[in-house]
Amino acid sequence: MQARNSASLLRWPLVLLGAVLVVFTLQWTRPVSLPLALAIFIIALAWPVQLWLERRLPRWAAYIGTCLCVLAFLAAFVALLWSGVNLVGQGVAQYRDSLDRSWFDLLRWARRNGVALPNAQIEEIDVAPLLSVLRVTLEELYSAVGVLGLTLVFLLLGLVEARSFATKLRRLPNGAKLRLAADEIGQKFRRYMAVRTFVSIVTGVLTWAFALIIGLELALTWGMIAFVLNYIPFVGSILAIVPPVLFAAVQSGDWSFPILTFVGMTAIQVTMGNYVDPRLEGRALALSPLVVVVSIFFWGLVWGVPGAFIGVPLTIGLATACSRFESTEWLALLLGNSPAFGGAEDLRRLEEKKAAE
Repeated sequence: MQARNSASLLRWPLVLLGAVLVVFTLQWTRPVSLPLALAIFIIALAWPVQLWLERRLPRWAAYIGTCLCVLAFLAAFVALLWSGVNLVGQGVAQYRDSLDRSWFDLLRWARRNGVALPNAQIEEIDVAPLLSVLRVTLEELYSAVGVLGLTLVFLLLGLVEARSFATKLRRLPNGAKLRLAADEIGQKFRRYMAVRTFVSIVTGVLTWAFALIIGLELALTWGMIAFVLNYIPFVGSILAIVPPVLFAAVQSGDWSFPILTFVGMTAIQVTMGNYVDPRLEGRALALSPLVVVVSIFFWGLVWGVPGAFIGVPLTIGLATACSRFESTEWLALLLGNSPAFGGAEDLRRLEEKKAAE
């Protein structure tokens, strides 16, 4: 009995140490682990497309068609984001005089109140910080291109190996449970992205319509930015509010218009994020709100912006996998906002569905 208690006491420190080592390993191997995680996530989303094409086309043609669909979607997403940034730059350029006046007003207010700000004289501006920002930006762009390229390589190879990997998975100890867990994780990934896409579209349309109603310029741009950023839960909603509010202050020159913009944009984000989104996701994807926020910042700390983007799906996958095994079911219950992740009834239902297929 004493030996059993000692083993139990040693187990949890070892588990915690193992988890810390895994996190540091993921961060240290980010150039490889991040593209691999992104590729697996995309494969889970694209796999039904390949199965659908295989029922109508030869397997090689279905593979090519799936790859082209994924590349087209990624290209459209990047083009949409780039177009939004470009339109914002053009709109800001139109209000250069207003920006200059606002900057000089801020400088005069700062001098009157004893706040130290950079001098407005152009010849006194230090270019070293600008060069540092440019260097960091170029490094991040270079890193993003590398991550994207390696993700595509893993994606192309993974689509080829997906079927054989599923066969190998069944031969492992507890292979049936692992296969069912993998299938359920894929289903939840697809449902999560479908819900996020729908919510992002509705949020983008409402943002565009609200900007048109109040007379805020670049209405289509704010709708596009809201659509893209809402793929990042919680954080994206906050970031989507800031640019139109700042632009409203530049466009109007007084405080009433940006306040109106802030109230309207916030109402849209709160309504969609706190009422519509949870109802669409339902219990199957329900995570604790605290877990959602922590997962975004945690995976963002490990893998940067891409980690924040897929942080919630990764946590959903982790909770789903933990719920399939008795030894880790407690973790799924802690991560979830309801008992949905830890139900043995769900496992039985999935087993019956697989047997029927």
